[in-house]
Amino acid sequence: MDPQVLHRGLAKVRSSRWILWATILIYMPGMMLGLYLQASGSTMGKLFAGWVGLLCIAVGLATVVVCPRCGNTFHTNGPTFLPVRRCVHCGLHLCADKTPGSTVADREP
Repeated sequence: MDPQVLHRGLAKVRSSRWILWATILIYMPGMMLGLYLQASGSTMGKLFAGWVGLLCIAVGLATVVVCPRCGNTFHTNGPTFLPVRRCVHCGLHLCADKTPGSTVADREP
């Protein structure tokens, strides 16, 4: 496999994962800021609904990202979404392009 293709594909997987985890982590500070600013109940509800919308988009992006080695979705096997560090189909590690000789990663037992 071409190292450039592998690097670009895994970079997409990593960026979609960063978007997902950043969206999850922004929830508490956002709600705390709303409480600190004494936002009304309807404003807090709108903030929460906006966060849920962002979370749906982030999960959607992470769900459809494709593994550069096998061409299947990296985190999704059937209806199951698993944000793991290896492709759920071929076992390619998320950092296989950064570690020499790890492009032929075996599936974890």
